[in-house]
Amino acid sequence: MTRRRILRAAGLTLLLLLAWLGSGSIGAQRACAHDPRFACSPRDAAHAVRINDPTKSWAFYGRLRPRQNDEYRFRLERAATVPWNLLVEKGDAGNLARPVATLTDAAGTTIARATLAHAQSFYEPFSGINYLSSPPVNLHLAAGSYHIDVAMQGPGSAQRYVLAIGAKERFGLWEIPYVLGAIYRIKTRGW
Repeated sequence: MTRRRILRAAGLTLLLLLAWLGSGSIGAQRACAHDPRFACSPRDAAHAVRINDPTKSWAFYGRLRPRQNDEYRFRLERAATVPWNLLVEKGDAGNLARPVATLTDAAGTTIARATLAHAQSFYEPFSGINYLSSPPVNLHLAAGSYHIDVAMQGPGSAQRYVLAIGAKERFGLWEIPYVLGAIYRIKTRGW
């Protein structure tokens, strides 16, 4: 009798855990907007951050000093519309150093630039952080290879930035623990 109760309790606990993770997965697809990743700045061309699917919604968190860069690379197999923008914390508005993101194609032609020259306020509810954001832009890109260079420009101290790219909100069940840990890291400014 005792063994049967233990097995039922374990089964019920497992069922509740799976229901919780499943509801978290469904909720994350609707609400989490970007899959958070950390650039581990600075990143040169030899160690560029690879964006496996630029149509998926990503938020890359980096921290650069003036005159440092982070490099990102991605490839599109077919033409796609890819939204992107650049953000810094509103609390860092007094820091004169500002990131600038430049998107180039395989030939080195500049396709787009994201700056904070016309910054908009943006509140991110999951992290509880107020940001200054470049205007969001939808890039209509042909199939091919692309390179993003985020460069910190101007005098000032090191500054955190966020490069947001893509729009499709997709999270697998196994990504939920990572996303929860990443949200904690973002809230505590641990990048």
